[in-house]
Formats: sequence, C-alpha cells, structure tokens
Amino acid sequence: MKRKVILYFMIIILLTLSLVMMVFGIALTRYYHQGIAQAFQNHVEAVNPIWESGNEFNYTALEDFSDLVIKSYQYDGAELELLNRDGKLLQSSTGFYAEQIRPIDNNVFSYKVVYQKEELTSGEKVLAVYIPLMKDGQAVGVLRYASSLTNVQETISRLMKYGFSACIGVTAIVFLVALRLADSIVRPFHQIIRFTQEISNGRFEKRIEETFPHELGKMASTLNYMAAEIVKTDQLKTDFISSISHELRTPLTGIKGWAETMESPEGLTEEEMKFGLYMINSESERLMKLVEDLLDFSRYESKRITLVPEIVQYDELVQEVALQLQKKATEKNVQIKVKTTPVLIYADVDKIRQVLLNLLDNAIKFSKKGSGIHIVQFVEDGMAVLKIKDRGIGMKQEDVAHIMESFYKIDAKSVGAGLGLAIVRSIVHQHGGTINIKSEYGSGTIIFVYLPVNKMKEE
Repeated sequence: MKRKVILYFMIIILLTLSLVMMVFGIALTRYYHQGIAQAFQNHVEAVNPIWESGNEFNYTALEDFSDLVIKSYQYDGAELELLNRDGKLLQSSTGFYAEQIRPIDNNVFSYKVVYQKEELTSGEKVLAVYIPLMKDGQAVGVLRYASSLTNVQETISRLMKYGFSACIGVTAIVFLVALRLADSIVRPFHQIIRFTQEISNGRFEKRIEETFPHELGKMASTLNYMAAEIVKTDQLKTDFISSISHELRTPLTGIKGWAETMESPEGLTEEEMKFGLYMINSESERLMKLVEDLLDFSRYESKRITLVPEIVQYDELVQEVALQLQKKATEKNVQIKVKTTPVLIYADVDKIRQVLLNLLDNAIKFSKKGSGIHIVQFVEDGMAVLKIKDRGIGMKQEDVAHIMESFYKIDAKSVGAGLGLAIVRSIVHQHGGTINIKSEYGSGTIIFVYLPVNKMKEE
C-alpha cells in the first residue's frame, strides 16, 4: 500500500510539473516573440514621417519611394522587406528583388501588428513581423521584418533547462515528502491491522491506544468500541450460562428430590404426598416458563416470530390485565389505579397482553408494601401511550441504561433469566412502537409504552 501511495502521489506531481513546464515553455516563447514584435513596432512608430506634406501618389507609385522606406525603417540585425497591399515584394534591405508574393493577414490592414514563425529555404527559423505602413491614416503598404530566432531559441532552451532542473529538485523534495506522508497514512493502517488480528485471535482486551485524526480516528474508536462490546457480550454470555444453569438447576433439584422421595412413599402422610405433587407441578411450570422465555427470545431475536394482528380495544385490554393482577397486588397491599381513554389499535392481542402482564407484574414485584401503582393510558400525536408509575425501589441510572438488554439483571441472584424486558422491547418494536424507562433509585419507576394508532386497519 505504501508503494501505491508514493506511486500515485508521484504520478500526480509529475503530471502537474509537466503541465507547468509546458505552460512555462509556451509563455516564454510568446513573451520573447511578442517582445521582438513590440520592438519592431516601437521602431516604426519612432521614425519621423517620411512623406512630404501635400505629397500625393497612388498605391502603384509606392515603389518609387521604396528606397526611402527601406532606408528610414531599417532595423539593425533584421531583414526588412517592403510589400504592397497585395503582398508583392517591392524591395528588400538585402537587395533581393525577385518576383515574390507573401500572404498577408487581413488583420494587418486593421492597423494591427501580426507576427508568425517562418522557415527560410536555408532551414533557418525566423520570426516574421508584419506592420502596416501608414500615410494619412491609411495603410499604403506593409513592412515585413524577419528576425532570426536562433538566439531566442537558445535563451528559451537555457531557461527551460533551469526550469527542468527546478522540477527535478521539486520532484526530489516531493518524493521525500511522499515517503513521510505515505508512512503517516500507512502506519495507522498497520496498527489497525495488527489490532484486528489480535481481535481475531480472541484477545478482546486489546485496544488501539494511539489517537489518529479524522476518519482513521473514527475507525480506531469504532474498533475499540466493537472490542468493548464483544467483551461485554462475552461477559453477558458467561453470566447467562451461569444464570440459566442456576435457574434450571433449582427447579430440577426440587423435582428430582420430591420424585426420589415419592418413589418410597412409606412413612409419607397424604398431606406430604400432596405437597410433593404440588412442588413437582410448581417447579415444572417454573421450568416450562423459563424454557418458553428462552424460546420466545430466540424467535424475536432471529425475527422468526409471526404476529397475528387484529383490531384491539386497547383501553379495555389495559383494564383487563390490571384486573387480572389485582389479586397479586392485594396480597402485597399495593393499590392499582387505572385511568384509560378509549382507543383502537391494530396489534397482536396476545403479544400486547404479554407486554402488559410483564410490565405490571414487575411494577407489583418491586413496589413497596402499602404503596400504589398508577396506570394512565391516553392518546397523543397519533400514539396510544401507556404510563405505568410505581413507588418501588427504583433503579440506578447505570442500570436503567441496560435494563432492557438481554440477560441483564440488576441482582445476579434474583429469580429469572433477565429476558422479560428484552422480550417486551422486541414485541413493542415489532408493532412499530417504542418503550422508555425513567427511574430514580429509592423513589420508583415510570415506564412509557408508545404504540401507533395510525397503523390500525379500518373495520
């Protein structure tokens, strides 16, 4: 990767420098050519008028003044030719008078100086500059200056060599910078690769200690977070196995103990036999509930649960569940107060009942004796809102943040696998709703369940 970074960087630099040198060469050539043309133009403009005041002649008589024109406008180091408006050679400073017609750009007759590179029969390259010969504000002929480009080309070549030398120096500096830059780019990736290799080998306690800027920093922090989550998940798995083993062992131990006791019924009274059967039945139900919770959780997590929605009178369902758990609340001397608002929702009634039973059962379980539970159901912003408020023991904020996670239990020794609220959350989410928990340790807990009303089908 480092080689590729350097290669791409150098390719970009070389292309850029090549473009710069090309533009530099064009600019130099244009600069010198324009300088030569400007020098000839300035010379022509500096020549005193050669026409006598009131002197009249037509264009065909221009050759009568050719000697005077050549003598007046001659420029040292350059060949001067006098051309008429048709481009016919009238006279040359070299004394060459052969019949010859040179093409003239029409811009010359618009009082503009035109120059172009031309090649002589000898192979020498010259810059030909065409300047209009003016009389009384009109172009009566054309002055053609031809200047050798040999010295100019040598100067341009010398300057281009300096430019190439500067480019080589810049390239060398850029190469060194590219090495350092590539190293600064690749080094973090090497550290990240080593970190991921450590993670793949099961060393989840490893972290990327160095702080990188921009996207690499975000990548490093994300990988660190991923490793922390893996450690957390691994710990949850360990706690789950430990908790489930304990939860399974307890009812199985009771069942096995009473089964062995009842195998030899001698010495057991009828009441003891009935109590043994009761314990076996009770522990079996507890075991079945635990297994059912695990199966439900598995189905919800794998999205294999199938909802059977129907139109539900939500307020009546809330009152029904509160009445169903009224006996349990009375036994603990907890008063349940319910206030509902009529509303229809489209939901799986059994699953929503499971949610309500779980939440209200928890509220009763953790409420203080002699306290009350307030259940308020209302409609707000297209949502059927259920608020369950208890005056129980409450939770610490660090527990509130994780209470709905799978297998999380505030007290590791408490009964259950820590799946109840995780299942509740999955059911509510599958119905398109949300659930929020607010709690203050020692004061109680408030649970909000939001279920959409606008998803209800028309009757």
